[in-house]
Amino acid sequence: MAGSNAQVKEHSVKEPKGLSPRIEWLRDYYFQGAERAWNNEYTAWTTGDPWDEVYDELSFYIVPETYAFMQTFCSSYLQAARKVPLNGEFWDLSLPERRAWFVKKVMTKHLPVEILPGDLIAGGRFNIQTSMCLDEKQAKTRKKLVQGKKGSRAEMKWFHDHGYGNAGATSGHLVPGYEDVLKKGWKGVHDYLASRLDALGPENQNSHQANQLKAMMTAATMPRDLAARYASLIRDMEQKESDPERKEELARMAANLDHTPWNPPRDFWEAIQALWLTHMLVLSDENYPGPGVSFGRVDQYLLPYWEASMAQGMDREWGKEILKCFWIHANTAYDAMIRTGANGGITAGYGQLITLSGMGPDGTDLTNDLTYVFLEVIDEMSPILEPKPNVRLHANTPEELYDHIIDMIAESQGAPFLLNFDERSMAGMMREAEKAGRQDLINESNVWQYAPVGCLENTMVGNDRSGTVDINLNLLKAVEFALTGGADLLPYKDTIMGKEYPIDASGIPTGDPTEFTVFEEFFAAFAKQTRHIIKKAMDLYETSESVRAAYHPTPYLSCLVKGCAEKGKDVTQGGAELSFVTIEAVTFATTVDSLLAVKYLVFDEKICTMAELIQALKDNWEGHDILMARAKFKAPKYGRDDDEADEMARKVMDLWTEETWKHKTQSTGRQARPGMLSWNYWVGDGYILHASPDGRPKGQFLSNAICPTNGADINGPTSNANSVGKALGGRKPGKGDFGDYLNSLPNGASHTITFNPSILADPLHKEKFKAYLKGYVQNGGTALQINMLDADMLKDAQKNPADYRHLLVRITGYNAYFTSIGKELQDEVIARLSHEGL
Repeated sequence: MAGSNAQVKEHSVKEPKGLSPRIEWLRDYYFQGAERAWNNEYTAWTTGDPWDEVYDELSFYIVPETYAFMQTFCSSYLQAARKVPLNGEFWDLSLPERRAWFVKKVMTKHLPVEILPGDLIAGGRFNIQTSMCLDEKQAKTRKKLVQGKKGSRAEMKWFHDHGYGNAGATSGHLVPGYEDVLKKGWKGVHDYLASRLDALGPENQNSHQANQLKAMMTAATMPRDLAARYASLIRDMEQKESDPERKEELARMAANLDHTPWNPPRDFWEAIQALWLTHMLVLSDENYPGPGVSFGRVDQYLLPYWEASMAQGMDREWGKEILKCFWIHANTAYDAMIRTGANGGITAGYGQLITLSGMGPDGTDLTNDLTYVFLEVIDEMSPILEPKPNVRLHANTPEELYDHIIDMIAESQGAPFLLNFDERSMAGMMREAEKAGRQDLINESNVWQYAPVGCLENTMVGNDRSGTVDINLNLLKAVEFALTGGADLLPYKDTIMGKEYPIDASGIPTGDPTEFTVFEEFFAAFAKQTRHIIKKAMDLYETSESVRAAYHPTPYLSCLVKGCAEKGKDVTQGGAELSFVTIEAVTFATTVDSLLAVKYLVFDEKICTMAELIQALKDNWEGHDILMARAKFKAPKYGRDDDEADEMARKVMDLWTEETWKHKTQSTGRQARPGMLSWNYWVGDGYILHASPDGRPKGQFLSNAICPTNGADINGPTSNANSVGKALGGRKPGKGDFGDYLNSLPNGASHTITFNPSILADPLHKEKFKAYLKGYVQNGGTALQINMLDADMLKDAQKNPADYRHLLVRITGYNAYFTSIGKELQDEVIARLSHEGL
């Protein structure tokens, strides 16, 4: 699959290795994409009532690519929906009970069940769009709240078009209580719910809490009934099977489903089967194809089942064979919109994250045999998108694990996994506990149990619904308002309708910046505007959050999140023990560099006046080439381990994160918390936000998450990492949030860095790279995504995409197939500075 020239062939695309004929067939079949005879694309299901709604657009408000199609999606899913006959009592039930009944009916009675040739795991169809189960009055009220003139859709679109960012009540992005349900079985979950219902007493059996618990009890039987349906299918297949080996496999698969997930699994095969069925039904319940629904610390909670099977004589390679089937199943979440674009959906992968290794109590290391088994499976299956692995590193990570990881990185293109750094990440979680007053649930005795979700967002496990990507705010908008006294820099033009609107003054008055005599006055204006845009973001989010809380219960998922049963409250209503909503700051480095440029150009060096700088920005720097060059190349920049620049980064970080902690949602009482994950907004929003003082013209990409702006980190990757660590808070001996470590971002901070493959060409360079990773543990951020990319190979992939359809690159917290992303993003990946030395 190498490209056309010798240099490209030297760094050819990674190929899978060591696959059995079974797994090779399943993997190749998956990659046929839309040409497959079978797939897991969406099917839609309706009550058949004229007021029914199927598609929930709120979850996709954070995906600008969908905005032009919102109404089409709403209409087309409803038109394509198949009617599910209702029982006579359906409309007498409460809304959560109706939803539980309807989703269960679809999954256990109507959706097809199939087993692919050779597959060892049951559970193939789960991507569904189901009726919201609203009565006529509820449907009418919800429609006005969402699609009305001042509804959530219109508010979201205005917010995005004017450069603020986006916000929506997004599904997924949590670690359900998978470990707990494996220990109890779904029967144990059902029994516990029944005990909670009984505890309400006869007088409260029709209360909201009782109705929620009844809905959850219905949902809790769904895995049992679906397993029975698959077991019946498999027994039919077994009777027709002539190959004795396959016949034996099918008999074992049916027996697995007879026992689990209703009962606790007894060995590794049963545990993987139970885990998969439990997981895929979360995606069904939320009508959302997997984003951020993560598996947590799989090498920890699956270890007892692995050890039990090994003790019973299971061959190690057979255990990996089971896992590889699991890998294929996780990737079928990507089938949700398989006929959209290049065999894909609206994103480059859905972030079903697994977490490996990491710290245990008292700083111990929890790497075990299953950790290495998972790494072997990743290496042998790659390149493939899901599930996304995250390896946790810390001060006591063993040398063997470092060596294994570095060897995998050396052989990959893109990044085979994300690296999470425990001490800094746990410092953020401890900061969260202190700010939110939840030290009872997050403290030094349990913080090590955290796990990342989705891309890299940190949460606790099984009791935490922290909306990790729901609000995405462009900090640069506050710089724009500081430059204008609270108005847009230029009029907004609707390029689709061709209409230009008057300049909007949606900021707050902060005075005429041309009259500021010192930089501190400008920063004070920026600070006021930052507080203002954070409030606007939270107000916008409330328009989605309140609708979801009222009209979109997810009783099945609520069974898997501690706090929901105890409160008798759905997870969408704030039922989780820990319930946060995250503001993700986008454009951090562009904002910091812009402030540094204003300080340098106008106040320190007096190279231009404020009025001249503003005019240059209005002109998109055209005709101001010398001033633009000074802004780009002479002003200080974050990312160089420069104390002056990093002090500004710290100042901006303190400002917006402290302001974020002051806010809560009105409808659900969820505490706001800060994080930095830019996903792909830093690309698209570069065409919305006007020119910035750091020398960036409109249309050029913004900075990505906590990364320095492209080309700014000229002092190498170590300086880059040091700046990131300082921006997060650095270290304070004896006075950190966790140990010596400080961290303002409990949700985590995406940090992507690109190296040339030659950096790991020999053992000496690998040792240097290991030292770099160990230094990152001490001084860097919360999460690192490493791209090992050769620019010539990427350029050849642009010219010959058919030769590179499996080429993976790291974007920001997620991998993407290089040939399936837009040319603008491809060009940005190529343009990233390639660090050739440490």
